[in-house]
Amino acid sequence: MPTLETLLLVTVAAIVMNALPGPSQLYVVTRTIALGRGAGFASASGLASGAVVHVVLAATGLTALMAATPALFDVVRWIGAAYLIWLGVATWREKDEADRRESDKPVTRHSAGHLYRQGFIIEVLNPKTALFFLAFLPQFVSPLSPAPGLEMLILGLLVPLTALPVDLAIAFGASAALGRLGQNPTAATIRRWLAGSVLVGLGLFVLVEDGR
Repeated sequence: MPTLETLLLVTVAAIVMNALPGPSQLYVVTRTIALGRGAGFASASGLASGAVVHVVLAATGLTALMAATPALFDVVRWIGAAYLIWLGVATWREKDEADRRESDKPVTRHSAGHLYRQGFIIEVLNPKTALFFLAFLPQFVSPLSPAPGLEMLILGLLVPLTALPVDLAIAFGASAALGRLGQNPTAATIRRWLAGSVLVGLGLFVLVEDGR
């Protein structure tokens, strides 16, 4: 089992890393911009759950096996990027209550479960998260540990556990800031196009950055 000092060290490191701006924070903000605070909360929960999958894969050694097959990581990257771009385009096409009067197109509604699944899928399909845990966790596990996989699992779970409150705070802050734009059709259009553009940009970034 990890020592108390190790648990505290990993917790502090995870909080610092999760507080730094990154793709996950941008994703939560885009969902909040387009669909409201509840959507940001559901999306953040999905991302955290997806990270748990990567923790399990790293702790069981499956991530190391996957890393030895670059072609497999490329396929995951392409699928993840395509999914982000698809979400961005779909966001551009959505209608909400504020601009319903401008068009006969039905209002687009998203359940919390649907948004949770989107965040979960995006995180599971993020090979950078897999590589992060593969590089980060072994540093804190003793080579003499009788159960290194169990220690990696316990320590790894601290990362999504600390990421969730950070992402939720971001969603709350984004909702409060963007609420000042009002609920008129023009503000709704601006929010939707901004959110869609960021999602498409994230998808293109995944292709370019990981393809170098």
